[in-house]
Amino acid sequence: MDSEEHRASNPFTALEGYEVLDASGAGVGRVEDTVYDAVSNVLKYIVVDGRPIPADNVDVDAETEKVTVPHERSTIETAPEMQDLSGAFDDAVREHYGETI
Repeated sequence: MDSEEHRASNPFTALEGYEVLDASGAGVGRVEDTVYDAVSNVLKYIVVDGRPIPADNVDVDAETEKVTVPHERSTIETAPEMQDLSGAFDDAVREHYGETI
């Protein structure tokens, strides 16, 4: 599947442009991309300033176009930069955010 077809099948692109708030409620940027796993029909990451944030436990408020994540700004800013998906990349991201691998 080419990139455009994959993007067209991603139901989460509507989140792009939403403001992202950290665990304290401070703004950390805007959703610039969403990473969707079509096989499992799950949103894996939202991407802010080139940094992936696991989509587990994010709170989306479509009315105000805001996404609150359960991480501090400093954790997000020091996350690995987004790259092609692989098991090693997923493990590195999850470890950075203190999630069980």
